[in-house]
Amino acid sequence: MELDDLKARWRKETEENEHLNKQAMEQLQAILRTKTSGTLAGVKEKYARIISLLTIGLLINVLISPFLHFLLGNDGPVFRLTIGGLVSLVTLLVVGLVVIFFYWRKYKQLESNAVDENLKKALMDNIDRLRRSLRQEIYFMVALFAGLFVLARGASQYLGNGDFGDIFHIDILLSMLVGLSIMAFYVYKRVSAYKKNIAELKKYLSEFEGSLS
Repeated sequence: MELDDLKARWRKETEENEHLNKQAMEQLQAILRTKTSGTLAGVKEKYARIISLLTIGLLINVLISPFLHFLLGNDGPVFRLTIGGLVSLVTLLVVGLVVIFFYWRKYKQLESNAVDENLKKALMDNIDRLRRSLRQEIYFMVALFAGLFVLARGASQYLGNGDFGDIFHIDILLSMLVGLSIMAFYVYKRVSAYKKNIAELKKYLSEFEGSLS
């Protein structure tokens, strides 16, 4: 009888422990799922902020471009839009819209992303997604800078302000240096943001795997 009682108590304690362990695992997964969703929401918010700033910048440029000469104190009519100014404005709009579309696609991809029941797979998929997104963004920024340089030199030659390869002037070299510095700073900030988010997801994945061992 004593042996039967011991077996019964052991089975009961085992079942209770299994139930408590299952509850603890479910609670941990719920917490990690919430944290993962919060990290991805932060990435999405950064994309939205970039899109908003670019849109506002483009609108401001469109509004002030015909009045820029007047605002800078030059003579002439208040409203003036030359061929060169129109070409520059259209080029800026096209480039700006391309950049906005690039980030809008990233925003929409994250919008449709959900942290499903398979938490480990969701974490691994999102880590890979952010790594790919980081590489894409770096390639895009380098290509954008190169494209802007080609467009600027092509427009300069078309408007008769200098040959395409005639760049060895202080003002042009300084402009290139400023552009490179801005691009490098932006890439640095974006790489830092991506690495932080990837590190957070890897930490959640490690915590999840540790709970299984």
